[in-house]
Amino acid sequence: MGPVDPIPQEPKLPAVRLWIWLVLLAVVAGLYFTLQKTSKTEQDWTQMPEGEKPPDAYIEGFHLVSTIRGVKQWELYSRTARLYQDRKQAYVDDVYVEYFKDGKISSTLTSDKGVIQTETHDTVAQGHVELIAENGAKLETDKLQWDGANESIRTESRVHIYKGADEITAVGMVSDAKLNNIKFKNDVHTKVRDVHEIEKFDKPKPF
Repeated sequence: MGPVDPIPQEPKLPAVRLWIWLVLLAVVAGLYFTLQKTSKTEQDWTQMPEGEKPPDAYIEGFHLVSTIRGVKQWELYSRTARLYQDRKQAYVDDVYVEYFKDGKISSTLTSDKGVIQTETHDTVAQGHVELIAENGAKLETDKLQWDGANESIRTESRVHIYKGADEITAVGMVSDAKLNNIKFKNDVHTKVRDVHEIEKFDKPKPF
C-alpha cells in the first residue's frame, strides 16, 4: 500500500504579511488619534465653547485693561466672564470695549459676547457687534477680531459701515479702530445717503 497523500489545507496568510498588516493598522490608528488631537488643539480659538467643562473661575462685573509696553490699547467691561486656565482664554458676555490711540479713546464697541486670549490679549467680539469711532463712523457686523500686535480690527463676515454720507457694505475687511484706513475684501457696494439720513452716533455707555 503506497504512501497516503496529505489532506489539502486552506492556504494561510504568511506570518510576514500578517505582521505588515498589523503595522499598517497601527500606523493608521496612530494618525487618526494624532489628527483628532491636533484638530482639537488647533480649533479656532474665536469660537465659543459648547458643552465644555466648568470654568476655572466665573466673574460677574468683569473688567480688564490691555496694555503693550505700558501703553493702553483697550479697556473691556462685561456682564460676566468665564476663565479657562488650560486654554488661556476668557469668554465674556454683554461686552463693552473702549479702544485707545495716543492715550485717547478712538472708538467703542458693544457685542453680545466675546473671547479673550489672556496671554496675547487678542479678542473677538460676536453677535450684534457695533463699533463707533470718535469721528462718527459706525461699523456693524456679527464677528470682529482685534489684533493687538498690529492694532487692527478684521473680519471675514459681512460688514455695514456708515461714514459721513457714505453707506458701505462688503464681505470681509481690515481696518484700524478709528475706521480711517479700511481695506474691504469682497462684494463691496457703496451708496451716498441723503444728508438728512446721517445720524449722530453717540458713544455707547458702559453698563
